[in-house]
Amino acid sequence: MNDSEEEEIVNEDEEDMGPAAIKKLREKLQKAVEEKQEYLDGWQRAKADFANFKRQEVLINADKEERLKSDFIETLLPMLDVLELAIRHDKTNDPALKMIENKFLESLKSYGVEKFGAVGDEFDPHKHEALAEQGKEHKITSVERSGYKIDNKIIRPAQVII
Repeated sequence: MNDSEEEEIVNEDEEDMGPAAIKKLREKLQKAVEEKQEYLDGWQRAKADFANFKRQEVLINADKEERLKSDFIETLLPMLDVLELAIRHDKTNDPALKMIENKFLESLKSYGVEKFGAVGDEFDPHKHEALAEQGKEHKITSVERSGYKIDNKIIRPAQVII
């Protein structure tokens, strides 16, 4: 702030008070300007901190939602495993079991969950857990337990024999 701006703030009555009073008023004004800048800087920092906080909360909540969904799906997988075993060992070929499994998988698909691991698929160590190796080819010959994923995140690898 230059001297001409400071002089504008001083009333004409105060000019008659003398140079000492004007000096004192200018010091007060300078102090007020410094305090104003300090408060402005503090407010801007607080505003930036709050914006960062809000961004972090959005990320944390999004991650929390994904973890909750994944945890929930993991609690359902043992039931699907039992159903899969029942279908595999059902001597009567009851179509109701397969229908229940299909409905269950459809419901999971609405949450973005996909079942993977099928006989003939290429073995992928990121998606499959090899329980045994029977041949030289890296093709899946048997699926002992299906794998599940949400988007590209593996919830549980498939247990397979290659």
